[in-house]
Amino acid sequence: MKKIFESREIKELRAKVELEPQDPAAHFNLGAAYERAGWVDEAIHEFEETLKGNPASAESHYNLAILYESVKNGEKAIYNILKAGTLFGNKNDAVNKAESRRLSREYYRKFNLQPQESNDL
Repeated sequence: MKKIFESREIKELRAKVELEPQDPAAHFNLGAAYERAGWVDEAIHEFEETLKGNPASAESHYNLAILYESVKNGEKAIYNILKAGTLFGNKNDAVNKAESRRLSREYYRKFNLQPQESNDL
């Protein structure tokens, strides 16, 4: 669905994605712009596209977790926040790893899931 207004930033970033469709950074930047604009479905799509080219993007998994939580998709929110935590740990990013752990506990409670229920995600 076409939005009534696209910011200049979004137009420029969409043009970059069209020119470089295999560039994960272009998709990430467009996803972040969509997220700031409140376009959740579009943001989810772009962060998923980012992961196709860069599956080790902890930031994309983190953002997806936040977005999936906002649309009440607990399983995908938990999957992505757990993945983000692991990837942040692999990068020795203790601050974001700790935040990911905190959010994972919050999401398990919020969506009334147990860790073993999300293993097959």
